[in-house]
Amino acid sequence: MLSLFVELYKYRQLLMRLIGRDLRVRYKRSALGLLWAFAEPLFMMALFSLVFSFFLRINTPNYPVFVLCGIVVWSFFQTGVVYSLTAISGNSGLIKKIYFPREILPLATVFGRFVHFFLSLLLLTPFLIWFNVPFTLALLYLPILALIELVLVCGAALMLTGFCTLYEDVAFLVNFAFMGLFYVSPVFYPVEMIPLNLRPWYMLNPVASLISAYRSVLLEGHIPALADLAPAIIFALILLVIGTKVFRHMQWQFAEVL
Repeated sequence: MLSLFVELYKYRQLLMRLIGRDLRVRYKRSALGLLWAFAEPLFMMALFSLVFSFFLRINTPNYPVFVLCGIVVWSFFQTGVVYSLTAISGNSGLIKKIYFPREILPLATVFGRFVHFFLSLLLLTPFLIWFNVPFTLALLYLPILALIELVLVCGAALMLTGFCTLYEDVAFLVNFAFMGLFYVSPVFYPVEMIPLNLRPWYMLNPVASLISAYRSVLLEGHIPALADLAPAIIFALILLVIGTKVFRHMQWQFAEVL
């Protein structure tokens, strides 16, 4: 892990250029540009608010901003991983020209999505004001939550990018897995809907614990307990270590498939 951080620092300029390229290329031919980064969470917020406030009735205070918070956190996790799956195969020309740590490619994609995540968090501000949600000192805890999620996404991206580069079927399996994970994460419903006897097992899902922590900070003004965040922290660190090892073990086979 130490060697990875050293190499990332050594090639930091390349990393920054790749992040900038990802941000430019993603919406290069789009008339609305970065506004599309806000359009998706807003559309999903409106849809869930309509369905679950009027038809299926989830009685949660400030439900639109409640669900928007869940969507923003979930979107970074999903897009950070899914977009990185083709980071190696999509940059085969660059890989064949020069040497650089191959980990930079999926990580550049993740960091690019992290920028979108930061902008989406800013999008929450007018909604918090509109729904009279008070701003508290608990907001200072947001960078810690963002760091935990960033580590989690980086670990998952490194591991799955390696597998996806060598075995294209993995991309389809990942998409199916995210479809299931979406519904077992409290994106559009509160954790309190989970039966008490199942809730400890449910909260082992690191995405569930992160979404709950974000809502606790943003909507309730409370700092989440360390015990509640422990699954996300432990899972993120383990995944980063294993993901790095798996990626480095597989990277020597990339040349055979590119």
